Amino acid sequence: MKIERVQVIPFGIPIRKFADAYTGFSVSNAVLVKIYTDDGHVGYGEACAWEPEFYGETLESVSTTIVKYIAPEIIGEDPRNINKILSVIDANLARITCAKEGVDLALHDLLGKILNVPVYTLLGGKFRDMIPVASEIGIDTPENMVKNAFEVLGLGIKVIKIKGSSNHILDVERIKAIRKAVGNNIELRLDPNAAWDVNSTIKTMKLLEDCNLQLLEQPIPGWDLKGMSHIRNNIGIPLMADESIWTPQDAIRIAEYGAADLLNIKIAKSCGLHLGKKIENVAEALGMSCIAGTEIEPGFSMIAKLHLAASMKIHPLASEFTELSLLKKNILKHNIEIIDGCVKVPDKPGLGVELNEDMFNECKYVN
Repeated sequence: MKIERVQVIPFGIPIRKFADAYTGFSVSNAVLVKIYTDDGHVGYGEACAWEPEFYGETLESVSTTIVKYIAPEIIGEDPRNINKILSVIDANLARITCAKEGVDLALHDLLGKILNVPVYTLLGGKFRDMIPVASEIGIDTPENMVKNAFEVLGLGIKVIKIKGSSNHILDVERIKAIRKAVGNNIELRLDPNAAWDVNSTIKTMKLLEDCNLQLLEQPIPGWDLKGMSHIRNNIGIPLMADESIWTPQDAIRIAEYGAADLLNIKIAKSCGLHLGKKIENVAEALGMSCIAGTEIEPGFSMIAKLHLAASMKIHPLASEFTELSLLKKNILKHNIEIIDGCVKVPDKPGLGVELNEDMFNECKYVN
């Protein structure tokens, strides 16, 4: 059995307007990756490509990288040797995470179908059938953010992550308005996306002590682990790393600095499930818990996060699926239902979902 062909198809799904500290957008762009074997199996993956301001990768670069630099290296390989294939890719391409994510997910979907097992089995099995989910609300006026919070709650989601900005005073106003509106029984998180500095973070968090936040996520740049440690020692809630965590080695450095209580694993940053699972394993050994984070994944990558979260031994808080509240179309045949704040993990072979070809054809970009 060998990999015979790799196909890439760029597409974009319209979403409700959303903004974070990096940019604003109204489309979730991605590249569909299909890997074919010589005996008729097909694996589906998806490469995130919607925020070049953060990742430095675009629809065009992801597509070209996979076609010109990855596909020639893996065609002819046995798809059952995922470790070997990904090692070959890493040896030829450094730092490109989104393109690698698309291939990684397609390989896992493919191998699951070949072996007739769900992807979570390839990750060591599952600890849970239902994944508690959280959703973000983007930067806007306090009034609109309160409205968006109630829309998220109306979907059955019980945990909200509030995006922060460089305007600390307005952020405090936004968060206090949301807390007052939703009451004390809803869990609220705060994520400034590294837009703050150490001193302003500590000052702002003191102003928000009465808001009973569940956690603070990455308020300062990812490289500043010393600053993260100082913040962690001066606030009264857990600190979660995001921009600081890309690799298992990052997890070790974060632990050495005491720079976070938990890690937000985003499969677009970890090059997919293979490295994402390694990060989670290292975190467990270091005594840190993890969640699966959101990059507003439009389809197969959203489902891959469910498999990753299901495989985590320590998963104390909701993983993030902002896409459930933002996507205007579903390119999957799978109906994703929120039940008591949770989403069920698919248990069919591979990722366990199929592409809705008609809906996908409405979303794909034609060159």
